Amino acid sequence: MRLTPERTATRPASTGVPERPTVALVAHDVHEQGGMERACAELVRRGSASYRFVVISTDLAAELRDLVVWERIVVPQRPFALKFLTFAVRAGLTLRRSSVDLVHTVGAIVPNRVDLAIVHFCHSGFRQKTGSLVPPGRTPLRRGNTAFARSLALMAERWSYRPARLQAFAAVSIGVARELQHDYPGIPVRLAPNGIDVDRFRPDRKVRRELRGEQGVALTDLVALFVGGDWDHKGLAIAIDGIARASATVRWPLKLWVVGRGDERRFRAIAERCGIADRVRFFGLRCDPERFYQAADVFVLPTLYETFSLVAFEAAASGLPVIASSVSGIDELIGQNEAGIVVKRTPESVGEAIATLAVDANLRARMGVAGRRRASEYTWEESVAAILAAYSDLLDSPRAVTA
Repeated sequence: MRLTPERTATRPASTGVPERPTVALVAHDVHEQGGMERACAELVRRGSASYRFVVISTDLAAELRDLVVWERIVVPQRPFALKFLTFAVRAGLTLRRSSVDLVHTVGAIVPNRVDLAIVHFCHSGFRQKTGSLVPPGRTPLRRGNTAFARSLALMAERWSYRPARLQAFAAVSIGVARELQHDYPGIPVRLAPNGIDVDRFRPDRKVRRELRGEQGVALTDLVALFVGGDWDHKGLAIAIDGIARASATVRWPLKLWVVGRGDERRFRAIAERCGIADRVRFFGLRCDPERFYQAADVFVLPTLYETFSLVAFEAAASGLPVIASSVSGIDELIGQNEAGIVVKRTPESVGEAIATLAVDANLRARMGVAGRRRASEYTWEESVAAILAAYSDLLDSPRAVTA
């Protein structure tokens, strides 16, 4: 069991009820928006009966605050590099003042020694796979900001992901586990995939009719859905161009719905250049993304790099065929094109896949059934259980790591 060097924890006299071990969960944000944020929220919600959480974060969902001790870290929102550095310093100092039994971080975000780091994005793996730290398509200023921020993140990984600083990894997919084993050897890696709420994300014909009616879209039109932020990284421009190319070969209307936050002005201009400005609709960040999955026909994500891609699994759980590039997590979901179509990260490849599915409703239905079956294998119960099992093993380990 670990204690910080600055203070010694004292435990109350025994009451016959075992005391819950205390875990410091260090994350930028803990809420329902985003994959890693949702995973943290589920961990707190489902794990609080067994562990006492001290959450060190910038944001914490209001409904979780009664379950934990929250150490709020105030940081500037922009630029990201300053936000990252400010969080690392302030959260690191807060962690050093805390008396806990185990330290769990979401990535390499503090300089302290850590027991368990769960990895939702491996920057060294990203650079290895793409040859760069910056997605293509960004303006020179944004490229410079992104390159600086990700260089900091990569340096943080190299500092934090060493046997002297970290006891164990948790990886959200087989692909990222391989990246960690290759780039940061000597540290045990356990699998802890994200989960899918298959009751929330499921097919619903009533919602399909309602939302399409609200948007003035016929039930016979084909709607492709894109969900996510960081649109250059996720390939929204490729998806827009792909829709334009598919539209040239398909006889009935094709639409692209975009859910998430990004530079709408720039991507509207891309749609205009492709001649489909009237077919692309931007809905912004939504608290009800399940309705858009339920109203769509296919999901498209020609992303540059992923480790799990919660949105792809949510789409599959909703019965949508997934059109996506072959990246970690998604390749496990789609398989040999059973639950969708693996594409190259080009407009031609994406357009061909959209056209193929647009003209074959039976193929869409078969892939949708297979996708929901595959996505249903990933539950939040099992995801949280994997992390709690890691906690138990680490607390029983004779080795102590201090913050």
